[in-house]
Amino acid sequence: MPSSTSSSDNAYPAVKTTFFDPEHVDRPIPARPWRGVLISALTAVILLTIGWEIYWRGKGYIPGDYKNDSGMWAHERRKATADATVVIGSSRAYYDVDVDLWEELTDVRPIQLSLEGTSARVTLSNLAEDESFHGTLIVGVTALLFFTQEGGKREDVLQYWRDETPSQRFDHRLSHILDRYLAFIDEQTRPKRQMTIAMLPLREGMKPRFDPRKLEIVTMDRNAEVWDRVMTDEVYREEAKQQWRNAFELFAPPPTPDGSPPPPMPDEAIDAVIADVNADIEKIRTRGGDVVFIQPPYDGEFAMIEDNGFPRERFWDRLLEKTDSAGVTFKDHPEMQTLYLPEWSHLGPRDAEAYTRLLAPALYAELEKKKADRTAR
Repeated sequence: MPSSTSSSDNAYPAVKTTFFDPEHVDRPIPARPWRGVLISALTAVILLTIGWEIYWRGKGYIPGDYKNDSGMWAHERRKATADATVVIGSSRAYYDVDVDLWEELTDVRPIQLSLEGTSARVTLSNLAEDESFHGTLIVGVTALLFFTQEGGKREDVLQYWRDETPSQRFDHRLSHILDRYLAFIDEQTRPKRQMTIAMLPLREGMKPRFDPRKLEIVTMDRNAEVWDRVMTDEVYREEAKQQWRNAFELFAPPPTPDGSPPPPMPDEAIDAVIADVNADIEKIRTRGGDVVFIQPPYDGEFAMIEDNGFPRERFWDRLLEKTDSAGVTFKDHPEMQTLYLPEWSHLGPRDAEAYTRLLAPALYAELEKKKADRTAR
């Protein structure tokens, strides 16, 4: 009787192993009109690319609209040294201050470091810690961002700026070449993005999410303006307004248990924010620089939210007083209050130019006045 370990118990047949020998493999190339195939493929790619470009230009997209990505911000951040004039803030300071026109009016070209959906405080702290910076810092204040958070939607650009690699810098320069000539190279044109923002019906119990559509055109040096489609397309403009309504609903403080509105921000919390801001300002002033605040225009439902939740005397006036800073708010200038904000929060391109023409001289006048006050004490 055979043993249980005997090879005769193996019921599987032997497998012959054949090793791959590349020297003895015949790979015949099929007889095909390869030149014609190549020409056909290239022709198809070119025609499809041209068609895609024509389609998106028909939607209002234009060449020369650069991607406002982290690489672009980091490129500008590296310029913010010495006695540079720098603009920080959220999207209002970004869209409403015309960098080209500012340079034309003052012979000074500001560096635009504002970030959409992000409090200016995170960039203020970054510049305050930078010993190489001792210039003029123009700080845009959107109260509901500035006083409620230190950073926000795009604060990760600071980490990108610190860790940016040579290959990332090269990619940024290469993408600018394509952006200069092609309109379809835009985050909004990607099929995945189009599906994300599609106005699909919501399932029961779902709330609309806050996901703003494209609002701006960005040229070199992060000089931005509101996209023409926001100005001319009423349906698109209403979608933009609806996104702000979604934000008001999603991010509003919850009501108290009895259903009454939430209490206002306590004085201690406001003073704590201002104390942190003042500490950063003092670092810049110690090095010979200075800080001035601006409050760009807003209206419509934004005015209801901001004026009721962040009244001027408790926030704006308090900020200027406790930081001993100059400031320009649109509420002190009637001519700034008549400018057109298509979706309540950002000025149209021509009105942004008008605002810049009004803001630049008013800002420098306030700065000189504040410096004279400090000297006289």
